[in-house]
Amino acid sequence: MHMTLLERYRYYGEMIVNFFRLDLQLHFFWGFVLTLCGVYWQPLLLSGLIVTVVKEALDVWSKGHWSWGDFWCGIGGCVLALGFLMSVELISWDEWWMLSIQHR
Repeated sequence: MHMTLLERYRYYGEMIVNFFRLDLQLHFFWGFVLTLCGVYWQPLLLSGLIVTVVKEALDVWSKGHWSWGDFWCGIGGCVLALGFLMSVELISWDEWWMLSIQHR
């Protein structure tokens, strides 16, 4: 069966939305946005990672389970934001490395 461009667009759109549910998109969004805030204050570069881990730890405490989908989408948002900030040279690898060493 040959699909038109619109039918193919709808098919792939539904497939993506079913795979990346709204709650997973929200975890990705918050990891991404919180990490981007590190442009204004460098310790916030770690905020997306910290919030993701703390939120999942609270889910273990309150709901009794850890959601790997939530975790990986949050981490993915953090990593993508860091990659973006490095690609547009708003932060450098040296700044990120020094920040991670300072917080150990």
